[in-house]
Amino acid sequence: MRLQFTLNGQEITAEVSPLDRLLDVLREYLGYTGTKEGCGEGECGACSVLLDGRLVNSCLVPAIQIRGADVLTIEGLSGEDDELQEAFVEEGAVQCGFCIPGMVLAARALLSENPHPTRHDIKHALAGNLCRCTGYERIFRAVERAASQGYGDKISTQNSRQDKGRKSLFELQGSEPSWVFVPQSLDEALEILSEYHDVTLLSGCTDFYPDLKKGKPEPARVMDIWGLSDICGIKMKDGYIEIGSGTTFSDIASCETIKKYLPALADLSTMIGARAIQNRATIGGNIVNASAAADSPPLLFVYGSTAVLRSKNGTREVPIAELFGGYRKTVLKPGEMLASIKIPLPSPGAHQFFYKRGSRLALTISRLSVAGLIELEGDVVSSVRIATGSMSPVPSFLTKTEGYLKGKRLTGEVIETAAAIASEEVSPRTSKDYRKRVTGRLVSRFLKEARS
Repeated sequence: MRLQFTLNGQEITAEVSPLDRLLDVLREYLGYTGTKEGCGEGECGACSVLLDGRLVNSCLVPAIQIRGADVLTIEGLSGEDDELQEAFVEEGAVQCGFCIPGMVLAARALLSENPHPTRHDIKHALAGNLCRCTGYERIFRAVERAASQGYGDKISTQNSRQDKGRKSLFELQGSEPSWVFVPQSLDEALEILSEYHDVTLLSGCTDFYPDLKKGKPEPARVMDIWGLSDICGIKMKDGYIEIGSGTTFSDIASCETIKKYLPALADLSTMIGARAIQNRATIGGNIVNASAAADSPPLLFVYGSTAVLRSKNGTREVPIAELFGGYRKTVLKPGEMLASIKIPLPSPGAHQFFYKRGSRLALTISRLSVAGLIELEGDVVSSVRIATGSMSPVPSFLTKTEGYLKGKRLTGEVIETAAAIASEEVSPRTSKDYRKRVTGRLVSRFLKEARS
């Protein structure tokens, strides 16, 4: 594939394979070795770069998706004339230097969006970038120093997140047109799906490359739907909110409509990996991958959400709670794809929540998750839905707990009993005692918050 994009302000043309990672394009094809490879799965941040102004893990971006894009690597900064890099040096925030290029770019991405961050903001923004030898305190001080010197104000006026349409800035060669498809519209994508049922859809690719690394065979055919406008965006409609399947979690987290009406979903979206992952991971991918540990399905269950499935032959709608046919299986038919998710607006007084627990605070896969939506008339439960994830092949409702709570006053005794029922109702595959105990505690926490 002949590929054109902008790298550190310069127009670049490269001959690459469509599924080569951006990381490999930079290091192996172009010799930009400041970008490092650590985990190769999007967990360490050593390969972080800015893609169209957004922080991404270059180990998770296929070459086909950088056509016409604007890429910034550590080599694109000004060295000694760059106040952020200078702050890292002055604060002693550099030792071996392996992780630092990615760390600097993560800090730059933060300061371009938030020129005057708090210490909490800095910790959150850098949570996806690991450093084994420098010590995070020095790194935090370096970012604070650059912010105090006006670095964020300076670069925010220069920040030009570009989107050139990616129309004709690539050329497939040889056999590539027979196995790589780049539709320009949803209708074109559905036409391709109707002809080739073995096509793998590429969007954020936050699962795609880790799966390949773990031994999953490379797909026979791929179709790039990243950024396809027909399946991106959030719309307020009559009685519900519709989210395009290609919408990223960072866009969901920052959407004021979501914050107002679906605050639990906004919170959930900040828990999907770290910022570089949130900038790539899409809600559609989180659903149709049908992973038992996926975060969004339990909350979408309790919202009463609907999956809008499109094919060449038309549209059908399926409740999200009925979308999963088993572990890593959905009820999508050949030729269908998830186009959007419809979420009914909760009642104004409804309480909603999403909790997850993992092996660490940031960038963690759920060991268990609990989501709920409850409506009260005074202190009496009029309606309640609670669902759990990461403990069985598919998410499930806690129907016994719901049945017990409905019509009852949220007294301390009722909350204690409901928590005990929830604890016994879940059927974890592993770590049973831990997951049962924590499920009960999270249900208790939710009910106490709803009562207060």
